[in-house]
Amino acid sequence: MSKFDDFLREITRGANLLANRTFKRGRDEAKKIIKGHLDNSEERLKRWARLLANGELSEDEFKLLVNNQVTLGRMRLRTIRVIGKKAALQFRDNLRSLILDAAKAAFL
Repeated sequence: MSKFDDFLREITRGANLLANRTFKRGRDEAKKIIKGHLDNSEERLKRWARLLANGELSEDEFKLLVNNQVTLGRMRLRTIRVIGKKAALQFRDNLRSLILDAAKAAFL
């Protein structure tokens, strides 16, 4: 085995661990955001539908509330995209450090 083979093996092992840890955290955050939005939306839609059925809410008011909920969902999806981008940047930076540290350990 050459030093270079050891170097590549260490980078591969470290990169896999780093990717799993970095992206799992982002995935977990995204799932929480989506679940929260869906739970919140369900409760609101039940209440609004009941009010609409009882004549306490007009059809236009109902549409407005639903559109606002959709807009809120879009904003939460943008948050998820930011989380993904942040995770990718963290992975890139940490991978760079991993490669430099592995190179020092293998060759210096």
